[in-house]
Formats: sequence, structure tokens, C-alpha cells
Amino acid sequence: MLPIFVLFLATVIGGWVNTVDLRGRVLDDFTDKGIINASLTHGSRVVGTDASGNFEFPNLPRQSKMQVDANAYLRTGVPTTQEEIRMKPTSWTALIKELGNPEKSIQKADIRQGTTVLATSNEAVNTVVFPHPGKGAKVLVCAEGYQSQDVDVVGVLQTVELAPGGNGCPPLPSPSPSASPSVSPSGSPSPSPSPTPSGSP
Repeated sequence: MLPIFVLFLATVIGGWVNTVDLRGRVLDDFTDKGIINASLTHGSRVVGTDASGNFEFPNLPRQSKMQVDANAYLRTGVPTTQEEIRMKPTSWTALIKELGNPEKSIQKADIRQGTTVLATSNEAVNTVVFPHPGKGAKVLVCAEGYQSQDVDVVGVLQTVELAPGGNGCPPLPSPSPSASPSVSPSGSPSPSPSPTPSGSP
């Protein structure tokens, strides 16, 4: 009986040493805010994060890796002992609405960064900007018949409300016309001189 007991004890202790009950948090790398509904996968087991990005994943192999996924974020592989998991956004989605009328989505609204149009809204409710404008980015949201609004990009999903009235979008710079070459290309032959008329015999 003693060898069986020793084997059982070694198995139990080995399991305790080689596994981990992981408690951690998944964060947006640009904002340090928790990511809701991120999924962590190890083998066939999956757990999700709560509204603050927190999760619990019990009985994981200590020397292993797991996969982390979340909408609009780059898939990440991390060790099963990592408590803080940071994810980089891949896109930004704007819900462009009329101020005071949240049921009305505004079509043909531009999302601009400087003189670049990142996206234009259409019949869809969501307007997706890919790639993400960047950490601490600012964009201009504008549409005909509405007041333009400067927006600080935060996270991967925001609602932007535009007030009716105003001058719409500022004009974009026109491309400069290409200059036409006025000189003949180098190396082209010069025109032959006209022959001088000979004197009368």
C-alpha cells in the first residue's frame, strides 16, 4: 500500500507545482482600459473577460501558452502565467448620429485626419477606420448640413454626435496639375538647317 500512496502523493504534489490558477486582466494597450468579452483559449478550454477586462482561468499548465482574442484587436499569444495582457487595436469604429436624435445615423459623413479622408459613412450603422488612427489620435468628423466636430479617438468603438447646421466639411486641397515639359528631351537631334538657294546661272 505504501508505494501506491507515495505515487498518489507525488501525482497530487506534481499537479500543484506544474499548474496555475490564473487571475488576470486584459487591457487596451493604447488606453489602459479593460477589454470586455475578450476570449482566452488553451486547448479546448475557453474563458472570457468581464466588463472590466478581468478573468479567471483555473488549472492551466505552468509551462504553456494561451491565445487571446478580442474584436478589433490583434490576436495575442501569452504564457499561462501572465496576469496582465495588453492588446493592440487594429481598427476604430464610429457610430455617427444626429445630436438629439440618436436613432438617426448620418450618411456621407467624412472621418478625416488632416487632409486625409480615413472613411466615409454609408447606409451601415458602423463606420470602420482601418488601420486604427493611433494612440492619442484626433480626427475630424463632418457632414453636409452638420457642424464639424473634432474627436479624440479612444478605444475601438465610439459614438459621435453631430449637431444640425454649420458649413459641413471643409474643402480638401486640389492636386497640383503636372507641369508640361517645354523643352525637348535631351539628346534629340536639332532640326536641319534649310538649304541656301544657289545663285542663277
